[in-house]
Amino acid sequence: MPVLLFRPKDYLFPSTVDELLEILDRHGDTAQIIAGGTTIHELAYRKGMGDVRTLVDVTRLPWGRISQHDGDLRVGATVTFTELAAYARNTAPRRLAVITDAIAGIRPMQIRNMGTVGGSICSSLPFFDLPAAFVALGASVTTRGVGTAARTRPIEDFFWDFFLPDLKFGEVLTEVEFPVPGPGTGGSFQKFESNSVDWALISIGVQVEVRGDRFTGVRIALGGGIGRKVTRAVTAEQALLGRPATTDEIERAARHVTEDVRAFSDFRGSADFRNHLLKVYLTRCLTQATRRAAP
Repeated sequence: MPVLLFRPKDYLFPSTVDELLEILDRHGDTAQIIAGGTTIHELAYRKGMGDVRTLVDVTRLPWGRISQHDGDLRVGATVTFTELAAYARNTAPRRLAVITDAIAGIRPMQIRNMGTVGGSICSSLPFFDLPAAFVALGASVTTRGVGTAARTRPIEDFFWDFFLPDLKFGEVLTEVEFPVPGPGTGGSFQKFESNSVDWALISIGVQVEVRGDRFTGVRIALGGGIGRKVTRAVTAEQALLGRPATTDEIERAARHVTEDVRAFSDFRGSADFRNHLLKVYLTRCLTQATRRAAP
């Protein structure tokens, strides 16, 4: 007989954003937003739903769109992984490859079809794939709360700790946006897992710009089990800026990656092993992104 992991008392479908905010204000910590439901399943499986009694379904709200405005790509919070990957492939496959790479590694297919952008971000887990991809793209997030104006800030400032995003009481994420990568740019995302169902030991999202055979822009985002939030590898980025876009320069810069993070040891692998993986996989990511940036 199947085990019941979690049974909510109420399941609500707000039809407007104001109605959603009113529900969150009224129910407080006993309410939890749901869209695709994949994170809630994980939390319920790990007995992490706490005092939640009400699920608030946001799939009827107007957050399921992808659009371009003034050179930025805007992705609504309820856009699914599959929808975002299809848009990236059809719009700029090499320039937005960090997104398609990240989503391709999310398994099984049902998760890609149901999981949403907003849920992945608001979970504030470095083990998830899309947050590192968005950090590499220099994304920002917008949130709304009861009686307050919308707030927009860099996504890397949105992550505070495990399951602790920068969300005030009653506040909800509405969209993520980032500059549309231009000519001469390319991205890559790679991760290392011990198996297909566990969280990654390390994950890396990279976005580069190459002009005149030199690196003119580099963003490196590190996720997985190397810290409590997605982290920029600023030292490695600076080591590449202005340098020739060659294999030797990439390998030299990749050696700096462990200066920006402090990997930890757990049952999945030691800190030394993770540090080794970071250097190997960053070299691969930068090499792939640089090839994609070629004309």
